[in-house]
Amino acid sequence: MLSALNEQIELLDAQVKENVAIIPIKTPINYKFDILTLKKGFELGLAEVKECEHSTVNTLIVKNNSITPLLLVDGEEIVGGDQNRIVSETILVAPQSEIKVPVNCTEQGRWRYEREFVHSEYMANSKTRFAKAASRHSGHNMQREVWKSIHDLENSRNFLSETHAMSESYENIKSELDVSEFEVIDGQTGVLVIIDGEIKGFELFFNSQIYSEYHEKIIKSYLIDAEINDSIFAINIDEAKSYIATAIDSDFREIPKTGLETSYEFKNPDGIGTVTSYEDEIIHLSYFSKKEDESGVENENTKEDIDIIV
Repeated sequence: MLSALNEQIELLDAQVKENVAIIPIKTPINYKFDILTLKKGFELGLAEVKECEHSTVNTLIVKNNSITPLLLVDGEEIVGGDQNRIVSETILVAPQSEIKVPVNCTEQGRWRYEREFVHSEYMANSKTRFAKAASRHSGHNMQREVWKSIHDLENSRNFLSETHAMSESYENIKSELDVSEFEVIDGQTGVLVIIDGEIKGFELFFNSQIYSEYHEKIIKSYLIDAEINDSIFAINIDEAKSYIATAIDSDFREIPKTGLETSYEFKNPDGIGTVTSYEDEIIHLSYFSKKEDESGVENENTKEDIDIIV
């Protein structure tokens, strides 16, 4: 599906801050999609997110009042409602339509209406996105793994949110999540992230404008999982190219359709990812390196996602 990309992808000069490096990615494919992002949709009053009539943890209703498809990106957070949520997968909502969207709770300790949903400046941290993808691939309990990963994040930061809200973990170390030294390069469509010399993952949007809207969120989602220090490491561009080539040389399995999109998940011994297309053109790809400990996902016996109705 992505074999032609291997020879055409361009990795630009690395940007380094302490023990974190990013490699901007350009692709020859830079589609000029007429697509509205969720952030812009909220800003323009063209997107609406609300609880179901009978509130359900793992489902929300999204209404697109625009004349173009509305893009919801895997892992981006929406705060408010009865509890904060993240989008479970990349979805395209048809123009002038309303659909039910699969989500995951990122605030386990609250189930009461707070305010209308608004767009968050954060997305799920990289380890939570990996746990979510791995549990879906294995057919295990996605919501439980998301909650566990958020608890692990709090423990790693020695921080406890009253409602175990992921966004509060971000707010707690907001001053440490400065991404000003990681600039968006003209024409950039993606990024590969390296921490302590290890490649942690990469993300591609195949559209420079859409990528630029998610750039800071993506970088922060890796920074919050990192132990920042002054260690120095060599950056090997050939290794990065090989990493991407290996990642996309995988077996692909189609994910059930929610909106206009067609999505696939793919996994190999080194990691797991998803790719989403629209009208036969790829619009989003994400891939995360396998974590040292996947035991929680692999040993989970439950085969169904939690779908609590209140």
